[in-house]
Amino acid sequence: MGISKFAKNTGEKSSLAGDPGVAVELRVRRSHSERREEAEQRMLEAAVDIVAERGLEELTLAECGQAAGYSRGLAAHYFGCKEDLTAAIATHIVTDYGRRQQAGGRSKRGLQGLLDAVSFYIESGSRNLKSVRAFHAVLGSSLKQTKLSAAIARLNSDSVAGFAGAIRDGIAIGEIRDNVNPTAQGALIIAALRGVISQWLLDPTIDLEAVRLELLNNLRHSLAR
Repeated sequence: MGISKFAKNTGEKSSLAGDPGVAVELRVRRSHSERREEAEQRMLEAAVDIVAERGLEELTLAECGQAAGYSRGLAAHYFGCKEDLTAAIATHIVTDYGRRQQAGGRSKRGLQGLLDAVSFYIESGSRNLKSVRAFHAVLGSSLKQTKLSAAIARLNSDSVAGFAGAIRDGIAIGEIRDNVNPTAQGALIIAALRGVISQWLLDPTIDLEAVRLELLNNLRHSLAR
């Protein structure tokens, strides 16, 4: 039973709030949670660096922990196995991307909001090479690992749903034609974006800016009402 529930049920909220022992216990719990979260983030960032620089095959749990400044066994304690660590890398990269997207303040609705999201995906990829290289390495590996494949499928579904939601919003306000299948179109957009970034990773001479502008132009003309 949590302390707040206990206080509510016994009418002792005020006495507990002033109990030094309770305050210390809460600080210890919070501190432990914060330390664990920090350790996980540092190990995931170290794992991204390893995968981006040397490939997923070279990643080990022991090196991940050591590269982050912890013991060789801590990554295994937190993530369990390499496949689970790999899935956590993908989630970490996608979550970080979402934070950067929100911080960018792109809040337009309708067709322009959708185009802004597509543009940000490509622009973000060009500015965050390590994350992009690591993410595509994980995507490729997921074809051979059942548990990882399921994790990537969930991330893919969330990404498609995000674009599909923007399309439905555009339809609702009359900027996107109403005979578009939002989910199918969302899947096409994700496929196009990942394909573009994958080709650019293989051949950096590709003019990513020209491709971005062409993709935006194609979407604008195909989706506009």
